[in-house]
Amino acid sequence: MKQVLFIFSLLLSGISLAQNKSSIWTDSERQILIEGLQSSQNKLLGATDGLTKEQIRFKPDSASWSIAEIVEHLAIYDELMYWDLLNQQYAPEMPEWAEKVKGLDSLMVSYTEDPAKLKAPFIAQPLGRFENEKALMLYFNRFRNELIKLVKETKTDFRLHFVFRSKDAGVWRVRDLHQYTLLWIAHTQRHTKQIERVKSYRNYPK
Repeated sequence: MKQVLFIFSLLLSGISLAQNKSSIWTDSERQILIEGLQSSQNKLLGATDGLTKEQIRFKPDSASWSIAEIVEHLAIYDELMYWDLLNQQYAPEMPEWAEKVKGLDSLMVSYTEDPAKLKAPFIAQPLGRFENEKALMLYFNRFRNELIKLVKETKTDFRLHFVFRSKDAGVWRVRDLHQYTLLWIAHTQRHTKQIERVKSYRNYPK
């Protein structure tokens, strides 16, 4: 009986410790991600609202993407990021990495204005899969809304879970989930600016 009581007390202690465990990821940081995901979504929707089929499929030149291709590229990345965040919730916490990536937030945010042009990886290149603009925007909104819901509801500490990339990724090789999400908010903002540039071309359909 004493042994049973001892085991029971250990279990209660473990539960108590888990409940009292403080999160490194703060409520204000969670709100930054929610607001960033929502505002960048709204700006993209505003930049594409009311466009005709000719306008959304217009290409400045053979090497450039149309607005439809830009949106499809963003939607692909939102889908990839959703699965990344969802699966990383079940990975073990890695507090030993927290200090190593500290200070990278501003670098993620600055990607919005980064002048360097990067080639999209094979998996994120648009294929023109959507016959109409309604289906295209439905695809983008579906995963963006799921991302927002996940960030709102997750019990995972986004400062103690990480994504890892190959060594040639440089400073982006290791990021916590908060930084990872910041980058894709910046990614949406960056491509929304690209959409506005496409619309400013002299031969853009009116």
